[in-house]
Amino acid sequence: MKPFLERILDYYHIDYKQYQKLVAPTSLETFSNGHSFDRAKEIADFIRSFVDSKKKIIIYGDYDADGIMATSIMVKMFKYDNYEVDYYIPNRYHDGYGINLQKAEEIVKNKYDLVITVDNGISAFEPIKFLRDNGVSVVVFDHHEMQNELPQCNYFMHPTLSNFGEIASSGAFVCFMFSYYYLERLDKYLSVLASISLISDMMPLLDYNRNLLKSVFASYKDDEFLCIDLLKEKDNFNETSIGMKIAPKINSVGRLIESEQINDVVKYFVTENKDEILYYYDWIESFNNERKEISKNAKYDDNIDLNDTNESIAIVVEEKEGLIGLISNYLVGRYKKPSIVFTLDNTKEAYKGSCRAIEGFNVVDAFESLKDILITYGGHALAGGCSIKVEKFEEFKYRFNEYVKSHPLVKVEKEKIPLFLRELNFENLDIINTFSPFGECMKAPLFTLPRIKTSALTFSKDGKHILTQVGFNTKLIGFNMPKEEVLKYAYIDLVGIMKKSEYKGNISLDFNILEITDSNK
Repeated sequence: MKPFLERILDYYHIDYKQYQKLVAPTSLETFSNGHSFDRAKEIADFIRSFVDSKKKIIIYGDYDADGIMATSIMVKMFKYDNYEVDYYIPNRYHDGYGINLQKAEEIVKNKYDLVITVDNGISAFEPIKFLRDNGVSVVVFDHHEMQNELPQCNYFMHPTLSNFGEIASSGAFVCFMFSYYYLERLDKYLSVLASISLISDMMPLLDYNRNLLKSVFASYKDDEFLCIDLLKEKDNFNETSIGMKIAPKINSVGRLIESEQINDVVKYFVTENKDEILYYYDWIESFNNERKEISKNAKYDDNIDLNDTNESIAIVVEEKEGLIGLISNYLVGRYKKPSIVFTLDNTKEAYKGSCRAIEGFNVVDAFESLKDILITYGGHALAGGCSIKVEKFEEFKYRFNEYVKSHPLVKVEKEKIPLFLRELNFENLDIINTFSPFGECMKAPLFTLPRIKTSALTFSKDGKHILTQVGFNTKLIGFNMPKEEVLKYAYIDLVGIMKKSEYKGNISLDFNILEITDSNK
């Protein structure tokens, strides 16, 4: 068998020269070498002209982590410039996504001179036209896919439309890069906020996205940014703490809150007052605890007919729109079927739905086949959203299931790296970590441990989980793998990932088992 590093290089389909480039150190000053936004300096000069003239400016953001990071970056940027601007994070229940005509009318009424949309605006044709017709200038900072035309804004910045690069990036990344042109320096704190958005919005971790994360993670120091330290708790600041702790806490407010108080999340990230930071952290944590409680208890198995032979799940629940994605995610994980969960919108005449799918099924293609009965739809392969008239639900449910039935899952056989038990060690884990950060387009490597004797495995007291010590500080861990199911086989192959864990000061190397298969098949 090849040496450990060579097997990982084969897994990622790169050679040693490419590996050296991949792991080369980066810094804020060099992470985007060779990339620049079209007309960026011109846009910076345009916006600065409003500051110099003491004009009234408002930032219009979005309620998810990317939108909140983007808004916070822009507000903080102006604070560095000693200029106060207003900002607005829309409430998903009353305002919906993106700037709308009603808010545009309020902006005109309140005599703003410049509107800067962040993480939205690229498809806001009507409200932007209204603003321009009424003498309000508009600059759009967005990263979403555009339609066949652009809104009539004064300027826009967009990763691909502005020729920064071919790799998609986040709305907050765009705002961070603009802050460089505006402030004429790269600010470390703003780079931290941008890095959160790259993980929360599941951007591909390639090229400039990856290099920004690497430089931020390498330079991050505890006790430098209190608001970030609180969110990540005692974890290191990396892709795991962002994905598991920071982003869910930020998103929990937008999922649950039904008032304009959502704007206080931005205060948390832009204030320098320690007491305010602690106050707003407790406020954010209260929403996060509520989200966790709902995720734990709102399983909705009672809504599912266990005798149902349908290939998909489509249900209606009486829950907030911000929670239906959590429920849908639970259902697809539990039943291994494409699942969509609907709830009534504010008009009480339409349902909003959130869909999740397993690999091998494309949500957007399914929505395309149903577009004649959908009001709106969008998303990507494994997740999306749509809306339908209430009276169309049964037709949707039937046709969605028929589509799933006629499009059997295309099983994607994932590559795996063969591994010996003796290779579960920290030296090899260090080699793995040179390939980090891990995320979209750069998943952590999958390993397979072949022919593990099941009679040698040990289990938790309740028999539900594999918990087997295989060395002084090395364990095999498989959650929800009942003893009675595992012991049906004499030998099994284990598929999983290698990671370090720390519990009460004890550090161990864990092989987290993701699936098991019969070795004799």
